[in-house]
Amino acid sequence: MSAAAERLPTRTTALILLISLIISVGIGLLAGPERQQLSEVSSGDAELAQRVRTAAGDGAGDGAGLRSVVVAEVTSTSVRWAGLGNADAGRRPGVAPTDQTIYELGSVTKTFTGALFADAIKRREVRPEDTLEKHLPELRSTAAGKVTLASLAQHRSGLPRLGATAEAAVFSAMLNENAYATSTTERVIADAATAPVTPEQPPTYSNLGVSLLGTALVRAAGLPDYPTLVADRITGPLGMTGTTLAGDYPELPEGAVPGFTANGLCTPRWVGTGYLPMGSSTFTTLDDLAIWAQAQLTDRAPGVDALQPTADFDDRTRIGWTWFVTPGPEGTTDTWHNGGTAGFRSMLILDRANDRAVVMMGNSDVDLDPIAASLMHNTPPPTAERPVIAQVLAALPVVLALLFGITALRRALQGIALLPAIGALLTGVFGLLLLWSSGPWAAVGGWLWGIALAPVLAAAAILAARARTLSFLPERRVWLAWLELVIGAALVGLGIALW
Repeated sequence: MSAAAERLPTRTTALILLISLIISVGIGLLAGPERQQLSEVSSGDAELAQRVRTAAGDGAGDGAGLRSVVVAEVTSTSVRWAGLGNADAGRRPGVAPTDQTIYELGSVTKTFTGALFADAIKRREVRPEDTLEKHLPELRSTAAGKVTLASLAQHRSGLPRLGATAEAAVFSAMLNENAYATSTTERVIADAATAPVTPEQPPTYSNLGVSLLGTALVRAAGLPDYPTLVADRITGPLGMTGTTLAGDYPELPEGAVPGFTANGLCTPRWVGTGYLPMGSSTFTTLDDLAIWAQAQLTDRAPGVDALQPTADFDDRTRIGWTWFVTPGPEGTTDTWHNGGTAGFRSMLILDRANDRAVVMMGNSDVDLDPIAASLMHNTPPPTAERPVIAQVLAALPVVLALLFGITALRRALQGIALLPAIGALLTGVFGLLLLWSSGPWAAVGGWLWGIALAPVLAAAAILAARARTLSFLPERRVWLAWLELVIGAALVGLGIALW
């Protein structure tokens, strides 16, 4: 090592490390990734809220991974509801949601489409055996045009899960973007015209199929679009005034709660007209969803015949017109549908024989099915141990962030050239971005991110202090230093995209 590139005094280095650690942990606690868990605030029925906490919290009642939830227990004559957690965009504890708070409904919207199908059959606008091409002539002479409306409602059409346009945009969803922005109704029909149809495949859950079914029902009714059909035949007659289907951003309802990823980042809205019938962008309140559930229990719902099973879905599950039917405990029968969009989950379970229903919505990406089932049947939620590979994958971003940060710190402390140290520092920044986007934030808080930030922050400070004494390029393997810089910059770009 040249005299000009001497290391900083030990006391100076120790002071920088200590200050960096204090600042970093403080940043992590105040502004780092927020652990998603139910805060202590609640509204509505206190006893129901406590039962939800017990069912959701692995014994601690903190609802790991949940941000806020609303839940209702419904009978033909009553509704009990509770809201828990933080429904604001800010940090804990926030303001608890109510039965009027607007959430995204997701695929529970398919129960609207199934009901509209049953209602259209009753109105003699369509028949179960009708083919798609009868109502969507754009699909004449195509494989999709030959599938029946009944097979679409049963997920037995042989169509794939998504059309080509939405499938191509799946990577957008991974980058926290709207994957349905380019899937207009016309585009969905065009995708169906070229979609493969595999009649021999087992029942396959198809968002494309249900969207085509909804579009065919709109045509059969002579109405302009799917939101109009829903308003005309479901939400209007039942008085569900808090429900909106948003085909474009100006149609988003004011005050809808934001959805969140596991690290506390807001998720995009999946607006777009093509997949509205499957639930890409439906907004509703707990009050409206309880009305919908109660209408099923009292047979007041339009198209209530959709609840009746018409085919097998798998070894344990039967299916009606989009509704799933499975055996529950002690001889009960659950008729249900769940849903999920970016940063939202929902669940609706009916036990019509015993006049009970549970509806639940939340604004994080944690499934609500086991919590809703626990409330429905008064049973403890199932405890599922995470596979070892899942635990390893959860820890990997932490390990990489610390490894990259420590490497950057070592280069800053011991390096004799600026360029490779900058490359290592960029890789350390990538580790922080990766950890932010993929860390175990359902289990720990932002302090962990702060600890990973500490060596990177210290490396930057030490590098700044030594910069004047370092040569820009190393004496040997200059190409490797440039390569490290390019790779580091590329990784930072990737990390920003993931973040």
